[in-house]
Amino acid sequence: MKKICLLFVCSAFLLMACSTTKIVRTTQKGLKGSWTLSSITTNHGNMAKINLLFNQASPECFTGSQWNFVSNNNTGSYTFQQAGCISSVSYIKWFMEEEGNHVYFFWKFIPEGMKAKDVKVGYKLKLLSESETDFSLSQEAPFEDGTITIYYHFIKN
Repeated sequence: MKKICLLFVCSAFLLMACSTTKIVRTTQKGLKGSWTLSSITTNHGNMAKINLLFNQASPECFTGSQWNFVSNNNTGSYTFQQAGCISSVSYIKWFMEEEGNHVYFFWKFIPEGMKAKDVKVGYKLKLLSESETDFSLSQEAPFEDGTITIYYHFIKN
């Protein structure tokens, strides 16, 4: 009987340790829907010139882009809206995870014809704030002899 109880307690502990936290589940559900990436700024202000974000396009292309997040299967998409930017739909796979006192947004671009499990490159951004109408993320990136923090602000459509 003791072995069965011990097995049950260990199994329950393992399930709790591997489960998504309530904060992460609530945050993921809060992102459901359509959003506009309204601004991209840095902690270096106008002194920093970023040429390429996420190995795909300039900050000018990402600014004003339309994003859609599906929280029940952690998929989504985004489309550039600016003139001179490729306006086709880009598909993503995303999830959130709590590390210490912070929640992080992980995502990866899924090229046409590929499965998410085959894409090995992704991005990690820290969730700074979230409400029903907006949310903000930040990303540390190498810059000159140090790092730069890039801020992404989204507003609900």
